Amino acid sequence: MNPICRNLLLAFLLLPGGCVRSNFNLATQREEFTLTSTEREVEAGRVIARRVEEDLGLVADESLQRRVREIGDKLAAVCDRRELVYSFGVVSDEEVNAFSLPGGYVFVNEGLVKKASSDDELAGVIAHEIAHITARHAVKRYESGIGMQLLQLATLVGRQSTVAKGLSVAAQAAQLAYARQDELEADRLAVKYLRAAGFNAAAMLTFLEKLHGLDRKKLRYLPRHIVRPQYALTHPFVPERVRAVKEALFGVADYIDYLNSPD
Repeated sequence: MNPICRNLLLAFLLLPGGCVRSNFNLATQREEFTLTSTEREVEAGRVIARRVEEDLGLVADESLQRRVREIGDKLAAVCDRRELVYSFGVVSDEEVNAFSLPGGYVFVNEGLVKKASSDDELAGVIAHEIAHITARHAVKRYESGIGMQLLQLATLVGRQSTVAKGLSVAAQAAQLAYARQDELEADRLAVKYLRAAGFNAAAMLTFLEKLHGLDRKKLRYLPRHIVRPQYALTHPFVPERVRAVKEALFGVADYIDYLNSPD
């Protein structure tokens, strides 16, 4: 578990619990049940965001911070959870990456900002992270994990260790699949937000091609017989993401994109 995930779990555990509530999620267009109120989600994000800023540090270049904030604010103004107060920051890390926290917190690594050739490409990344927040992906994954832990505990109490082991394997597989679907859903929502905010949504494709190039370089240095980087277990191959973005942009992807996808 990476530090961000560990801090996320700790933050949720430290906050008071709540009752099950139902609400219609505008982003996913589904009726959803949750134990986590918006207030609790925001507080969890605030706790972790403070730790991120302490551990990684924010880039001192104010013009860079302002660029990301202005892009983020345009996208937040058209997203499906406008009741949140969004926060955008660039952290001192050369890795090409970005991440979001519950409650409206988005961080972009300095290395990713440098890799983006335009505001449209950078907006595609930020829109993807906002989509994770609007769809409440982190909250759902936390709550689904709590549910599996309760089931495992009940099974163990019943002395059905074989069943418990099978349940654990099934739970891990379900979590991996769920994470990959989150990424594709975030890409589709990102296209929607980019269009609404006036950005060129097709720039997501050019940036994904850059990520694909980075992936290919990483593959050269893997041990023999290992053909996929570890993060690919929970994040889709870039060709899968390209297919999802093209479907959102044009209604259909190219024939070759379906051949390159494992689905």
